[in-house]
Amino acid sequence: MIHPRIKNRFSDHPQKVSRPVSIRLTEDMIRMLQTTSKDLGFKRIQGLIRLYVRQGLDRDNDEYTLAHDEVFIESLRKKGVSQKIIEEAIADISSECPNDTIIK
Repeated sequence: MIHPRIKNRFSDHPQKVSRPVSIRLTEDMIRMLQTTSKDLGFKRIQGLIRLYVRQGLDRDNDEYTLAHDEVFIESLRKKGVSQKIIEEAIADISSECPNDTIIK
């Protein structure tokens, strides 16, 4: 497999490179994340944590909007998160965004 950094040099559609981050969470937080992730259709808590981080970025940064993050949304689809849940999450956090910017 070719590393994304090398692929990006020669690609018309570069991929975003992800880096691992380590955080400490209490057992209670992890249990709540596991329950919530199952309720929302995530297979693992990692996707839900990413969504929560992105929601915070969307709220705190004017230049950022989750509705424009096609790579993240496509990743959610591939992991089995339903389109309905993705649309609801985007609508919840993107109330200031015009409707035509929401990816479907």
